[in-house]
Amino acid sequence: MREFRVPPRRVVLAHSDRARADGYHRGVSTITAPSGASPAEFARLLVDDVEALTDELVECILTGEHAYAESTLITPDELREAVHANLDSVLRQLGGDPDEDLHAARATGRLKAEYGFPLAALLHAYRLAGRLVWDHMRAACTDHPELLPDIGGDVWRIIDDYSTAAAEEYGRAVADRTTRHAELLRVELRALLDGVLEPGRLHAAAQTLQLPVTGTFLVVCAEAGAGAADEPYAGVDRRLRDRLVASHWMSDVQTRIGLLSLSTPHLLPQVLELLRTEASGRVGISAPFATPLEARDGLRQAELAMASLVPGAATTETYGRSALPLALAHSPAAARELRDAVLGPVLALPEADREALIGTVRAWFDCGGSLVATAEQLHYHRNTINHRLRRIEQLTGRDRSDPRAAAELYAAVLADRLFGPE
Repeated sequence: MREFRVPPRRVVLAHSDRARADGYHRGVSTITAPSGASPAEFARLLVDDVEALTDELVECILTGEHAYAESTLITPDELREAVHANLDSVLRQLGGDPDEDLHAARATGRLKAEYGFPLAALLHAYRLAGRLVWDHMRAACTDHPELLPDIGGDVWRIIDDYSTAAAEEYGRAVADRTTRHAELLRVELRALLDGVLEPGRLHAAAQTLQLPVTGTFLVVCAEAGAGAADEPYAGVDRRLRDRLVASHWMSDVQTRIGLLSLSTPHLLPQVLELLRTEASGRVGISAPFATPLEARDGLRQAELAMASLVPGAATTETYGRSALPLALAHSPAAARELRDAVLGPVLALPEADREALIGTVRAWFDCGGSLVATAEQLHYHRNTINHRLRRIEQLTGRDRSDPRAAAELYAAVLADRLFGPE
């Protein structure tokens, strides 16, 4: 039998009694291998020293560049258990007893991800493990330098396999954690918007969503634009955050709903302008409210504000700003009844006549009742415009010079514009 001595490391082993029992006398480990031993046999002999090697690697990790994370994010027992499992598995793999699934590495990757370790700290620990194993293997075969290339290749190939497996599992765990967190955010946001969150849970929900329990809040309801490649307000949360506005968003059928928390009421004009400029379809915005528990009412306001906009528009409407469209949006069925009652004879005309008459009276209202402006907008002579308006009066029985009749006519035309045929 040939005796190989491993030189001492610079660390002091924490478990001195066990280290001496394992053959580490004053920092020196002695392993014995038969003459002509293979690299695999050296590795199998190091398995017998795995407890002391674990102590040594733990000490290296706790004095390395990522020592703070290792000492604060995980308990000493958990760290030692993970180090021991990986060292034992690496040495056995070097010794010809492979773990095809690399269970120890994958378990460590998931553990570190769950505790929020930086990936760099995880990979650094594997580099330290590779250096430790390589140093001990190299020292053990000083009389067999011809084995060093094979030993080095095997050690670093296996360390690479283990660190890759750990990193892959780390990535999966982070993705799983992100998915779980996103689902938790969605559940809490949905509970607020549906009005089913119990008042006693407000603080917990606000903490999850990182929102204050009182402040200045808005609900936004954005309709997807026709043929839009991206959902409404994609990426707007980042631009809102730049303006000190927190936001949470979720998709609901053909709309995207957002709950916004403004750090100060003075930001309201900036937020409304940002939402207006980035609108890709109809967008309704609630009136400001003071607590997340009012989000259900805010959502209803935002939905009504959106419904008060003309279909196909790409703009915003704030609840309460335009009274008549909002009143019609409260009851689309009643709005259609009003339209039919006032415009019934006009709606019964052939399509070309119907569209010409309704388009003319709509433009007349948009132009403030000016025949000249209406004619210029529609590119017709004033007499043509006047003739069409008189025909509308005859068909509907409403004189546009009568304020009440004109109001009914305007409401009916607006209802037709908002809701159209059923």
